[in-house]
Amino acid sequence: MHRPRRVVVAAVLGLALALAAGCTGVTPKPASSAGSVAVGSPTATMEPSVSTPSPVSAHTLGVTPLPVRLPTPVSRLVALGAGDQLLLLGGLSTTTTTSVLLVSPGTGTVSEVAHLAQATHDAGGAVLGGRAVVIGGGTRASITDAQSVALSGGAVAISGHLPEPRSDHAVAADATTAYVVGGYTGSTELLDILATTDGSSFTVAARLAETVRYPAAVVSGSVLWVFGGVHQGSVTDDIQRIDLTTGAVSIAGHLPGPLSHAAATVLDGTILVMGGTDGQTHQSTIYRFDPATISAASVGALPAPTSDMAVAVLAGGAYVVGGETADAQGSVTKLDTIVRLQYSH
Repeated sequence: MHRPRRVVVAAVLGLALALAAGCTGVTPKPASSAGSVAVGSPTATMEPSVSTPSPVSAHTLGVTPLPVRLPTPVSRLVALGAGDQLLLLGGLSTTTTTSVLLVSPGTGTVSEVAHLAQATHDAGGAVLGGRAVVIGGGTRASITDAQSVALSGGAVAISGHLPEPRSDHAVAADATTAYVVGGYTGSTELLDILATTDGSSFTVAARLAETVRYPAAVVSGSVLWVFGGVHQGSVTDDIQRIDLTTGAVSIAGHLPGPLSHAAATVLDGTILVMGGTDGQTHQSTIYRFDPATISAASVGALPAPTSDMAVAVLAGGAYVVGGETADAQGSVTKLDTIVRLQYSH
C-alpha cells in the first residue's frame, strides 16, 4: 500500500521506482487468491498487437477544465455519480483522508458531507443499492473493509469485508454488480476478480490472465475490459478481456504503449481510457477504445499529463477529478482540478 510520505518525490528515479514497484517499493510475486467460490483458471490466449486506427467516432470530444476547485489537492480517490453531483471519497492529500465531499459541477459548490470510518486511498468504488461503496485500499497497509454511505452523505458503515486485504485495484460496475479487479494484498498480487451486488458479500467471478496493479477497467455489456497496469513490477500494454457470462479470459490485444495508473469510463456508449503513466512519464492522451476491433485511437488530451485521478459520469459528461502530475524534474504534484469530458453531437 502507498506510504503517504513517499508520494511527492523530488527526483525522476524516485517517481519511476514508486510507479514501477508500487506503493511499498516491493515487487510481489503473483499468486492466485482464495475466494468464496471455486472457479477454475481459464486458459489465457495471446493475440497480436493492435494498431492505432483513425478515430471511428464522428463526434468530437470536448475537454473543459471547470472553475470548481477542491478544498485540497488529492489523488487516488474514488469518484461516483450522485444524481447531478459528484461524490468524492477518501484519497491521498498530505495524508490519507477520510473526507467525503459532494461537488456540484453546475453550481460550483463543494460540501463535506461525511467521513469514512477508515481512511483509505488506492481503493475502488461503486454505487450499489442506492448507496456509495468504497472497497479496500488502505493507508500504510492494505485493508479488507468495504465502507458504505448514502449518496447525500451521513453516517458511514462498514458494510462488509473482502476475502483478504486488497489495494491498488480497479472497480468496474454495471447496473447491479461491481467487479474488483487486480491489486495486491501488501505482499501478493491477486488474480481473482471479485463480484458484489451489495458491498457486503464478495464472490469470485473469474480470474485474470495476468496479475495487474493500478489497471483501468470498465464493464461494457457482458464483457469486463482491463487496460494495462503494473505486472510483476513492469508496466504492461496488455488489454485483458473477461467474459462475465462464462468467465473466459484472454489477452485480447495491446494499448499503443505501456500504461498504468490510468482511468477508464464509458461515456455515451464509448469506452475512454485516459491519462496514466508509462512507468517514467505521466500521460495526457485520451483514447477511444473500440471493442469490435480491439483498437485504441487518440481522441483528445487532458489539460496536463495526469495519473491516479478519479472519473465519474453524470448527465452532463464524464468528470475527471484530481490526480497527480510531474514537472520536468520529476517532482510530483497533486491536483485540485475537475475536468469535464463531453461529446458534441
